[in-house]
Amino acid sequence: MPVKLLMTSCQSASDIIAMHGVDKKTFERFREYDVSPQALKAFRGNKSGALVGNMIARRNGWKVGENVVLKELDGISFNISGIFTTDGSADDFLILAGRRFLQEAAKEQGISNRVLIRLKPGSDADAVARQIDALPMAVKTTTQREETFMSASIDQLRDMVTISRIVIVVIIAVILIAMGNAISMTTLERTREFGILRTLGFRRGAILGMVISEGTIQSLVGAVIGCAIVQGIISANLIKTVSTCGVTITLTAGPGVWMIGTGIICLGGLLGSLTPAWRASRLEIVTAIAHEE
Repeated sequence: MPVKLLMTSCQSASDIIAMHGVDKKTFERFREYDVSPQALKAFRGNKSGALVGNMIARRNGWKVGENVVLKELDGISFNISGIFTTDGSADDFLILAGRRFLQEAAKEQGISNRVLIRLKPGSDADAVARQIDALPMAVKTTTQREETFMSASIDQLRDMVTISRIVIVVIIAVILIAMGNAISMTTLERTREFGILRTLGFRRGAILGMVISEGTIQSLVGAVIGCAIVQGIISANLIKTVSTCGVTITLTAGPGVWMIGTGIICLGGLLGSLTPAWRASRLEIVTAIAHEE
């Protein structure tokens, strides 16, 4: 089945929008879609009709019967004939339209850039792929199993996750340095105050605990504010998904995620406060009281 594929750039957008122009009569032979007969009938009877995956429909708040204009794809307009679901595959983020409709909208009549092939049971997929690529055709083809294509996309996503983890480690290191610097400046300015507290009977451990507590509380406040901002961004759909050319994952965050994030940031603040807290607790009373701010 020839497929006309239109999508936003994989390199410049975090939320990939992909439309597949398919043969409306045969597309179900290649995928298993859970869609109502009424939606199928409306899809096949309307030239500009489209079937929309439930995940992208939920992400954008689309409803059946709605007319959608995709500015991201040069203003292509279509009517939602129905919403389908799959078994959790990446197709839940697809928009299925008629192939000819999509070709005309892109002004590329007769041009497709993907072909789906359903093999007979027992066929050797790798051997068929080699035979197809060896055919004398006007264009170069790259034929591969769908599993191979998805595996490459998952590898890209894995690289993104790895980079994200590195960024998180760097952020935690910055928190440690920033918190240590901030607490050091604060303790230096309060040197005389610590000396007075010592004369009033405060032990070294109390001073140590006081400085560490202040650093941890500051980190907690910053973490709560940061988590609230990120939750607002996600709730406002400013950042909806993270995608590669073949896999899309939805960004979600619940109480457990925020608790872990807040805990890590507070731990960073605590560790960053240890050195200045130790220095403050070891100040000599006479030297501290004589300190000039």
